[in-house]
Amino acid sequence: MDHVSLLVNGEALLDGLDLQIFTGEIMGLIAGRDRGYDQLIRLVCRNIPISFGRVWYDGRTVNSYSRSDGTANRVYVIGQMSHLVEGLSVVDNLFVLRKGFKKYFINERVLREQAEAFFEENQIQVDLRKRVSALTPLERCLVELGKALLMGCRLVVVDNPGNFLSQNELIRFQKKLRLVRESGVSVLYIGNHHQELFRIADRLSLFFDGRVVKVFERDEMTDEGIAPYIRDWVVPSAGRTDPEQEDGVLHFHSVHTEDLHGLRFVLHRAECLTLLDMDNRIAGDVLALLTGEKSCQKGRITLEHEPYTRERAADYLKAGIAVIPKDCAEALLYRERSYMENLTFLLDRKLGQSVLPGKFLRSIKKEYGAQVGNAINSASVGDLPVEEQIALVYYRIMLFHPRVLVCIQPLAKGDMYVRLKILALLQKIVKAGTAVLIITANVSDTLMISDRLLVVEKGTCTAVYEKDGFDQVDW
Repeated sequence: MDHVSLLVNGEALLDGLDLQIFTGEIMGLIAGRDRGYDQLIRLVCRNIPISFGRVWYDGRTVNSYSRSDGTANRVYVIGQMSHLVEGLSVVDNLFVLRKGFKKYFINERVLREQAEAFFEENQIQVDLRKRVSALTPLERCLVELGKALLMGCRLVVVDNPGNFLSQNELIRFQKKLRLVRESGVSVLYIGNHHQELFRIADRLSLFFDGRVVKVFERDEMTDEGIAPYIRDWVVPSAGRTDPEQEDGVLHFHSVHTEDLHGLRFVLHRAECLTLLDMDNRIAGDVLALLTGEKSCQKGRITLEHEPYTRERAADYLKAGIAVIPKDCAEALLYRERSYMENLTFLLDRKLGQSVLPGKFLRSIKKEYGAQVGNAINSASVGDLPVEEQIALVYYRIMLFHPRVLVCIQPLAKGDMYVRLKILALLQKIVKAGTAVLIITANVSDTLMISDRLLVVEKGTCTAVYEKDGFDQVDW
């Protein structure tokens, strides 16, 4: 891409973008802001009209400011949303749904044999007899990678795999991408965290406000090398100095469920503890236990040294536990309601009043208006930008002030500045005395505010890192 600009309603979503990806290269890309991010991926895949510049693919001009024909390039995107049809078999997805397949009578055995031979040649191990709906996230990515190679794609875009693959799955998928690179296929690998990209990329592009502001060569990909460009992205550590913070609030005593096998940890008051789920399997069971949907098969849970039974968990908010799921804006906000109605939604439970006094509401609006700005006057939160909606969820928690806050992959969505806003708000919540438990399949930036890190494999804790030992963590 040479000096590519894309103007939409007078706004430059891509602004003089220069991007080169060479044959057999893994180009990493990290976005400082989401502006232009979707348009960049779309433009890589399809030759949509652009305002300035030119685009080359596989040695020839495919798009320019003077001619855009809307054709698709041979590019495949592997992201959180699958491009496979779940009700069909893997073989049907590979062949029958492929453009140009014209057979009326299909011999599934022959197609499966061809697929198995192709996958074996490309060292991709997947049971091709499975239905797509039965595939694991890693298997789904491998099938899509195989489909891209079968279609003759010279470029594969991998969009934030750390958001939907476990740490173990991510490592295995990265190994497969390195093999693909050796066959001459190029990869545009998009990630949230520079350390993840350092492990896989041959070069790294820093994408910010519609342009690439810096390209890092292999020998420049160090924490010291990238530090001047991300200095504004760092959240300063608050530290833990209050002796009262050492009190245990939530305690898992060798808990067993379907996916937990003797999980043990103590969460202290005003502490941020991150559980790194290497298999991406424990979040559902931990939430089910804390919200009363499940009971421990073995072991027990205590909240402030009192048994946390299933009966007590049935009203977990009253017990002082709040939960922020992965897609928090979609799950927790009433999009047609006002900002203030959403902000104060939990206070009736906390105060035991169905109608809050006007003086009380005015005080809240004044206090949070100073932080939120004009958004607090919004009559419908669905009209707000996504980053404002996500921040609203965390402001609601700050106002509710629970004993324990459980966050599931809080940094899975949003650009770098959205994630930093979330980290800053979580840090305020911790500083106010709430114990925060983060469950994630990808450490990403959560270590910036975490006091401890527990590595969980096969439902049990396999390693513990204190804050002064985070520099020893190497994923």
